[in-house]
Amino acid sequence: MQENNQTENQAQDQQNSAEENKQQEQKIDSKELKISELEAKVTDLNDKLLRTLAELDNVRRRSREELEKSAKFAISNFAADLVVVAENFFLASGNAPKEEIEKSPSVKNYADAIVMTEKELLKVLEKNQVKRINPINEKFDHNFHEAIAQIESDAEEGTVVQVIQAGYSIENRLIRPALVGVAKAKN
Repeated sequence: MQENNQTENQAQDQQNSAEENKQQEQKIDSKELKISELEAKVTDLNDKLLRTLAELDNVRRRSREELEKSAKFAISNFAADLVVVAENFFLASGNAPKEEIEKSPSVKNYADAIVMTEKELLKVLEKNQVKRINPINEKFDHNFHEAIAQIESDAEEGTVVQVIQAGYSIENRLIRPALVGVAKAKN
């Protein structure tokens, strides 16, 4: 009987041990499944973090570029208004009666003052990166010139032979195109 009890105890112990092993395997499987789920979540979160950091870098770069562009071209609207006045000034200066200037010292002094003012105005424009486009004898460039006439000329076809109105740009950004006459072959 004692042997029977011992055998039953051993059988019971083996059964308990088997159940414990089964429970431990289930716990291990459950833990491995949980670890896999957590690893997948970590990978997903790392991916999202990297994408967010990249997007943040892009936003910073675009903002910096936009600020630089704004600073560079902030004067554009003012310059567009100012160049109209400057061109009228240059036109008036260019149409001064040469004979009258030579006859009268006071008119000559006035004309000299106008020329000096013209030079100063050009310096101020250049200092602020406003460039005057006066393309006489240059090749026509549709990015900076607007052809309003074709003129028969001995010059190479497509060359600017007359500037009706000078153009202006800031850096390579056009404020106003130069109005030009372009050479065409004589008949």
